[in-house]
Amino acid sequence: MAKNIEVPVDDEAYEALAAEAERAGITVPELVGRVVTHDAHRRRFLSSARDFATAWGPAFDEEFGTARASDAAA
Repeated sequence: MAKNIEVPVDDEAYEALAAEAERAGITVPELVGRVVTHDAHRRRFLSSARDFATAWGPAFDEEFGTARASDAAA
């Protein structure tokens, strides 16, 4: 079930949100809801990824070796 949250923003931020919402063909509350939902999902994903890396990183390094800076560009 969706929840409503009232968030104060300054005039400049609101105008930017209103312009973006208009370009997207949605209302400001819809845009803000999408942004907040996306950010919440992203934060949850990154937190889980960090927990996974902490728990399993050493075993991965032991099995496959540690990454080198030169490998990251490949």
